[in-house]
Amino acid sequence: MRLGLREPYGRQAAHGLDHMTHNEYTLKNHPNWFALYGDKRDTQPGKRLNQLCYSNEELFQETVRYVRAQFDHFQMDEVSVMPPDGYTAICQCELCKGKDTPERGYRGAFSDYVWEFVNRVAKEVRKTHPDKRISNCAYGTYTQPPLNIDKLEPNLQVIIVGGRRPTGESREELMQLRQDWAKKTDRPVIIFENYPFTGRGFYLPAYIPQVLGDSINATKGTSSGEDIWLTMDFGENAIGYNHFLIYFTARMYWGGKDQNVVEMFDEYCRLFYGPAAPAMREFFSYCENHWREMEKEREQSEHALLLFEAAKSKVDEDSVYGQRIRLVDLYLNGLRNKSKQLAQKRGPVPTLRLVGDPLGEIQIDGKLDDELWEKLPTASTGRLRELQTGRQPIYGTSIKSCWIGRELYFAIRCEEAPGQSPVSTTTKKEDQAIWYGDAVEILLNTESHSYYQIVVNPAGALIDLDRGTDKNNWFRWDSQAEVATQVGDGYWTVEIRIPVVSDENDPLHQVIGHKPTRSLPWYVNICRQRIRENGSEYSAFAPTGTAGFHEPMKFAHFYRGLSHQFPADESVTDYLIAERVANQLMRKRKYQAAEAAYVALSENKNITPIQKSTALEKASDCARALKAFDRAGQLTDQIPVESIQKTARMENLLSQRNYQSVIDQYGDEDLAQWPFWQAGAGAFVRSRAYLGVKDGKKAEADLQQALALTSEPRLKSSILVMMGHNREMNLQDDKLALDAYQQNYLSAGHIGSADQFRSVQGAIRILIRQQKYGEASKVLSLVKTGDLKGFWRHEMMLSQASLLSATDQIDQALNVYRELLKDPSVSKGHRQAAEAALAELNQK
Repeated sequence: MRLGLREPYGRQAAHGLDHMTHNEYTLKNHPNWFALYGDKRDTQPGKRLNQLCYSNEELFQETVRYVRAQFDHFQMDEVSVMPPDGYTAICQCELCKGKDTPERGYRGAFSDYVWEFVNRVAKEVRKTHPDKRISNCAYGTYTQPPLNIDKLEPNLQVIIVGGRRPTGESREELMQLRQDWAKKTDRPVIIFENYPFTGRGFYLPAYIPQVLGDSINATKGTSSGEDIWLTMDFGENAIGYNHFLIYFTARMYWGGKDQNVVEMFDEYCRLFYGPAAPAMREFFSYCENHWREMEKEREQSEHALLLFEAAKSKVDEDSVYGQRIRLVDLYLNGLRNKSKQLAQKRGPVPTLRLVGDPLGEIQIDGKLDDELWEKLPTASTGRLRELQTGRQPIYGTSIKSCWIGRELYFAIRCEEAPGQSPVSTTTKKEDQAIWYGDAVEILLNTESHSYYQIVVNPAGALIDLDRGTDKNNWFRWDSQAEVATQVGDGYWTVEIRIPVVSDENDPLHQVIGHKPTRSLPWYVNICRQRIRENGSEYSAFAPTGTAGFHEPMKFAHFYRGLSHQFPADESVTDYLIAERVANQLMRKRKYQAAEAAYVALSENKNITPIQKSTALEKASDCARALKAFDRAGQLTDQIPVESIQKTARMENLLSQRNYQSVIDQYGDEDLAQWPFWQAGAGAFVRSRAYLGVKDGKKAEADLQQALALTSEPRLKSSILVMMGHNREMNLQDDKLALDAYQQNYLSAGHIGSADQFRSVQGAIRILIRQQKYGEASKVLSLVKTGDLKGFWRHEMMLSQASLLSATDQIDQALNVYRELLKDPSVSKGHRQAAEAALAELNQK
């Protein structure tokens, strides 16, 4: 059957300005064409989207030239002059100020601004190409018609995205939208629809023949055609759904405004499914009425699947009807998986607990110095971890929570690089430019409502959303929160008071809920984004194991009461849970099993590039531990994130003592250009190569960079002891070496790690050389040698004996050496060192 559907050559539909500007040359050579957010143009290379400044005259002239070139050289009939996707924040330059209309709501906020630019381009292009067209989509923040233009240029084609919405929502609103656009142009509009993308994971059984038919009939006579995007899946997994959309859409085009979709639906079921037609009709009809609910309600999903099983039983699976039903069956596997997921409860997540009923007041000033904050129980505090992998972020964040009366308070401290200021891209409330800079987000899923989102940046700008309503109304909600921020050297803080009401009669204001209890807890997440030109870091109190914050089933338990362990559904699994198992195997030195676990994790198609890179990097760690260097190299070659791959390759070379190869291949690498969250790891690895060839100055530079960009305590300790060793042995600077050693052991509440013991040894060694025996004795006293066992007990005994010998306490030194030699567990190296020292002392 010929459907009469095609993608004609000679016209563009969407995001033409992105095609024109999203390239390295333009980003580098024409920064003023791009939107200004905060004090920076949106020119960061590697971003998926870079937004533009539509007040820039050069951009206007280049757009006109670009459109004319396509008409002249590529014989295009219609060229898109549509902004890049995801346009939610207007340029903040002086020329653009005041050109937005936020009072019109999300779908009209940028309509005047964008359509004025596009209309100017159309007018200028018409002077040379009167028979050609340019187009722009009514989409997102510029969906509504502009108010500052009475009539659009005749060569400007309006394309309404979602102009008939085959999901069946807001039918009257869409009819009004089409009518409003008809007043602005004499040219019939084009409808643009994104049909559900099965290739991106859509799984719901949105079989909606009635909605498809009615919506297409409604646009006949006012639309000159449609541009429909859907997944081009040539396999069998989704054809059982996609064919349905194409069939009814194409058939509905053929008839007039009164084309009868009911008759068409009956015919389809009869001809396509034969004996199963009545049962399949019942299945499809149930799905049309309930498919949206199946995203959250298992009961509807299970009922739909039962109806389908009944239909499947009506035909022989080898018949032509059975083979067609099989294609629908394959598509429904996604719904079956979702139904199983809906049956699951919350997996292992953190807990944030309110303790008691604190008395007193908190002044919202951002200082976080109120007595209530300072005396807050530990259970009401927490720290954020990296969002995707759960590691400690490079720049940490601590949180505190408190409930007073009917108000919820949070105190948030964000660590920052000393001497650097956080990035604020707006100072205005409800400005979506906030997401182009640093921000913290508070996500509240109360026992009454799911869920609220409150975002604050370092400048104190706030934006609040109710994600429990439809997307068009997210920004109508006002939390009425009071917020204050402070920015200091190396940190910035947020202090916020959030009023909570139990009355549900005013859903547009304040958080609706009751004080959370153990039996009726809330679910919350506190998140942070740190955005820089050399990378972005996202962290959360409850890491989601995904690339985004908005995973409500990953939110933490939040309640007031005694300590309690909430049950976790053991059937729940994700990247974080699977990696935790692999990490345990690695810590137990079960390297072969750990490597297999990491490799299996890396093969999961649903993980992010950072997660895949992390899993493969750890797998290569295991392979090196097993001396399987070739396999380590093969695993490293599969790492998708370049900076992580380079770090792992340096580790591979170091493990075989190929120090010079590391320097030859990576010595000129500018680590400052790496993502800041990986630069510290790269610097630490390369510093060890410089240490291997005794290049003290270059090792020092890398160690300094590594220390500044490392937050994990054990790794920082390793860096400090290595820095002390390099300064002592290679740079021969005892003063700086002592500083590094002291910083390592003095910052520890308890000396217990190998690197801290090494720092104590190094400090004693230097102080003995400086003949500062009293200070050396004080350092040694920090270690409770008598409580130690094994290797480090013997190491500390040797240091003790050296100090005694240096102060001419020969008899005491001899006793320590003899005591060490009596220990049957002493290693060969320690025994030889003690015997050599004894012989030397006896000679004296």
